[in-house]
Amino acid sequence: MLKYTVVVLVLAIVSEQCMAQNLILAYNSCSSEFNVDMEAFNALKNGDFSNRTPLIECFGDCIVKKAGFMREDLSFNKDTIVKFVARFIKPADAGTVYEKCTSNVTPTLCVTAYDVYQCIYENTYSKWGTRINW
Repeated sequence: MLKYTVVVLVLAIVSEQCMAQNLILAYNSCSSEFNVDMEAFNALKNGDFSNRTPLIECFGDCIVKKAGFMREDLSFNKDTIVKFVARFIKPADAGTVYEKCTSNVTPTLCVTAYDVYQCIYENTYSKWGTRINW
């Protein structure tokens, strides 16, 4: 029983670290793919959505897809989003954020993923009360 508990705890810790690493890898991969400058990269990473251009929207789309939050068919990966958001806020609130940000969304290339990313960030931030440091 103790061995089983240790294995479960290790898997939970590794899984949490992998989600954060996936997001960091997605940021890095997408910033070189879209040739986004460091200022725009850091702004989006830190929740500043004021510089919204088609390039930045597609950069956001790339991040959301490479991090596993959204599939190529523009459907959402609920489990991945909820687990990621639950690192910062209560799990019940993470489910609420997912529902709020993904319901009634019209799939539009680049725009949809960017909007959902912004919504998740802002709603998680409002419940957590501090900037998210992924």
